[in-house]
Amino acid sequence: MFSDPVFISITLLASLGLLFCLSILINTLSSNLWKNSAYAIAFLMLSSFIYLNYEAVSNLKESQEAASEQVIDSVDQLEEFLIENPNDLRVIKALGSHYIQIGRFELAYEKFLKGYQIHGDNSDFDMNLGLIESTLMVRPNDFPYDIDQLIEETLIMNPENTQILWLSGLIAMGRGDVQLTIKRWSGLVDNPEVSLEIQNSISTQLDQLKKMEEGVAILNDQ
Repeated sequence: MFSDPVFISITLLASLGLLFCLSILINTLSSNLWKNSAYAIAFLMLSSFIYLNYEAVSNLKESQEAASEQVIDSVDQLEEFLIENPNDLRVIKALGSHYIQIGRFELAYEKFLKGYQIHGDNSDFDMNLGLIESTLMVRPNDFPYDIDQLIEETLIMNPENTQILWLSGLIAMGRGDVQLTIKRWSGLVDNPEVSLEIQNSISTQLDQLKKMEEGVAILNDQ
């Protein structure tokens, strides 16, 4: 996930955007109402930018190359098998993962949601992660389940997993929850699975988010 140089460019651009928007908020607007409105718009723009570019930073992007005929045949066989065995979680998870890998997020979402519903209270890390990622790609503002509970369950199972930390921070960002975004993405710094170069980029992004928080505090005090 965090070896893609595109991620560096995205976070650096986002950081510059944050600085620019924060500068506008503090220095050029006189009305508190307009300041808060501009802040909300700037935050929404940043969130939209990250969502639109999410596919470029996902750790599954590199596998979106065209599948071979052999793989296609295997997928068709698994789909046929699933018709006869609709509750086979291994096949559901395998198909969901495949569809994410080739960028067919709607199909992945259908598989992972079905698997999640079948699982019930028996949480499965890969199933949860696949559901969160695919939902974020196809229904980022409409989670048909308790996303907060699912994230917490997934974090408990693997609190240092880079992808769940990134995804949960991304969702928090989309909601405008800067504090939670900082908390989640801070787990990507000093993480042995994340390259030093990317850690530095994330640290820069976190610094800008903290400055945004400070800017909001200043606006609220005026």
